[in-house]
Amino acid sequence: MRKALGIGVVLVLVAGAAAWSLGSSASDVLAARGGRASVVDIVATGHHFGAPSEVPSGWTTFRLHNRSGATHFALIERMPEGKTVEDSKAEVVPVFQTAMDLINAGDPAAGFAYFANLPAWYFEIVFMGGPGLVDPGMTAQTTVYLEPGTYVIECYVKTPDGVFHSAHGMIEGLTVTDEPSGAPEPRADLQMTLSNSGLEVHGEVRPGRQTIAVDFAEQMVHGNFLGHDVHLARIDDGTDLDALASWVNWVVDLETPAPVEFLGGAHEMPAGTRAYFTVHLTPGRYALIAEVDDPAGKNLLQTFSVPFGVETGP
Repeated sequence: MRKALGIGVVLVLVAGAAAWSLGSSASDVLAARGGRASVVDIVATGHHFGAPSEVPSGWTTFRLHNRSGATHFALIERMPEGKTVEDSKAEVVPVFQTAMDLINAGDPAAGFAYFANLPAWYFEIVFMGGPGLVDPGMTAQTTVYLEPGTYVIECYVKTPDGVFHSAHGMIEGLTVTDEPSGAPEPRADLQMTLSNSGLEVHGEVRPGRQTIAVDFAEQMVHGNFLGHDVHLARIDDGTDLDALASWVNWVVDLETPAPVEFLGGAHEMPAGTRAYFTVHLTPGRYALIAEVDDPAGKNLLQTFSVPFGVETGP
């Protein structure tokens, strides 16, 4: 349970994705660029992930197909030595849910104090990105580099009554094997840098399929215990950006339904790492936002536009 972003976008950006369909498969696209992708399909139904239990190491493209009626994401967490998803289910998820219940009951001091019950090994978990927030009926695609080890895939968005999806069972284990996939690193159409002072985007945004490289130049822990991440949302003239900024903060909200249409992104990763996320952009207005407290005040909320023009990509 953590994340963040940074922002100060230098671009002519605004994308509109009516139902962001990726079209060609990731493997087709990367094959055309000189290699074959290692693709992991995650299917969200209700509060359940359907996904392989084992994948090769290296560059891995995760596609989250949201076939449920709620907004979800798929955060990838590398577990400490000897710990598995069963340990998270038994020792981590219940602590977060009890703390959240106390906060929702009007006793935030008791809720935050309850986090002292987290096991010491929890703080050794490394958050390794994954597909960002995505609306029902859509697919989010994110590529990250995974070393061999034991991982967890989790969604901690909440139901309308304040229960984390992971507490309902939306948390699965994943083993990354010693065998390398040999998949190439994706090529980016745009480059984004996340640092403690914000987000910068370099390159010209056009309609069509875009792969965005996200460099985590720096990382920090914000007031709601999350580090930098980035999520893309479709907005319009009536979007309440203050309400959106409040919604992404799990301490006060993150309960479905979401106030905007989310299209994916890249979850929190350590400083010095890189992720790629792919979207199909159509002309319109969008926002980039991090799951932190006061994202606008921290330069972690930015709106942008994509003009009409010739579409790029397959």
